[in-house]
Amino acid sequence: MITATNKVTGEVIELPAESLEDLVSSWKIAQEYEKTAKALKDQLKKIVPKYVEKDRSEEVDNCQFSVKSIQRMTYDKAVLRNNLDEDTFDVLLKVDKTAVDRYLKENLDKLGEVSTIIRQSMVSDGKPYEVIKLERLI
Repeated sequence: MITATNKVTGEVIELPAESLEDLVSSWKIAQEYEKTAKALKDQLKKIVPKYVEKDRSEEVDNCQFSVKSIQRMTYDKAVLRNNLDEDTFDVLLKVDKTAVDRYLKENLDKLGEVSTIIRQSMVSDGKPYEVIKLERLI
């Protein structure tokens, strides 16, 4: 049996985990709890701005909403290329795998064997990690 407690409501959720059948069933239930929580938060996020002025809400129960606009920044490749030596520029530039995948797929006829050479020369990026999913079989 596995157990988790909602610290705000005190609700205790117990799920069986003694067999593979229990694991499958409990995993499905946990997935639904996760989807439900996300759906609730998504609905609440739409309401929060009504109570926020100048990026902050009033304090309630020692809590406060803050709304921050995040703009991710990156470096201009042309400026880097003009101001760094070629080797340094090459080391600092990271390949956009999604863009390369799309380019290879869209230009397969034109690239021919080059596409295979590029794909077979892929290198590890980052640390490996494990993903555990319950997959529905058809």
